[in-house]
This record gives sequence, C-alpha cells and structure tokens, in this order.
Amino acid sequence: MSQKTDNALIALRQISRATSSGSRKLAKASAISVSQLIALQEIKRADTLSPSRLAESMSLSRGTITILMRKLEARGLVMRAPDASDKRRHFFSLTPMGETVLDDAPEMLHEKFTASFGALPAWEQSMITAALERVAALIDADELDAAPILDTGEIS
Repeated sequence: MSQKTDNALIALRQISRATSSGSRKLAKASAISVSQLIALQEIKRADTLSPSRLAESMSLSRGTITILMRKLEARGLVMRAPDASDKRRHFFSLTPMGETVLDDAPEMLHEKFTASFGALPAWEQSMITAALERVAALIDADELDAAPILDTGEIS
C-alpha cells in the first residue's frame, strides 16, 4: 500500500475509534445509546412528538423508531399518550426520568462535529462533504441506511 492509502485508512480508523469511544462514554454515563439520546432530545424540543414525525426528524424508518421507542418506554424515559381526536394515533413525551437522563448526558460527538463543521467556510464544508461521500462510495457504504449522527452499531 502507498503512504497516501495508509494515511487515509488511519484517518478512517481514528474516526471509527472516536465514534465507538463516544458511544461507550454515553452508555457508561447514562446507560442509553446515542440514538436513544437523540430521540429524547427531539421529543424535548417538540414537547410531544408522533412516531412518524420522530422518524422523519431522525431520518429513520418507522420500524426502527418503533423498536427505539419501545425500549425508551420500557425504561420509563418516555410515555405514550393517545391523540384526543384520533385514538389510532399517539404521541410521545418525556417522563421526569427522561428529563433527568437528558440533562445529565455528556456532549455527544456529533454535537462537537456540528459546532466545528459549522464554523468552517462553506467551500470547505462542501469539500469535506464531497470527500466523505466519495469515501462512503469507495467502501460500498453509500447505500446503507444512516441517520445524521455519529454512533456505532444498530440505531435501535
């Protein structure tokens, strides 16, 4: 392999390790996954949220959201309430325990990335995005279902 290839693989490995480390740090601090924390943040931002709106805001499928929300509901972090006008629909809101978990959670890696990336000039953001999309295509990962978060493993 060439030095350029080695450098590219090292950078990919560093990103992968930082992502795994961030996920482990969150799990250790609050006993939830990055995707679960983001779901809690989205619900808090909206006060109450339907599963379809949550799926849309997290760029995930309804099936994935169903699994994710069942886990959060089982842990007592969210509660489900029926829609007053249509009993087939329901909305999620945070429980007091969910609020506490959210308040005590450490900063996530994608939040740090978002702040740093947002401070870059538009041309540099475009260049980095294009390079990352190209890398995803090079390793046949460009068709994988992914949310705009830095997390390892399954979303649910």
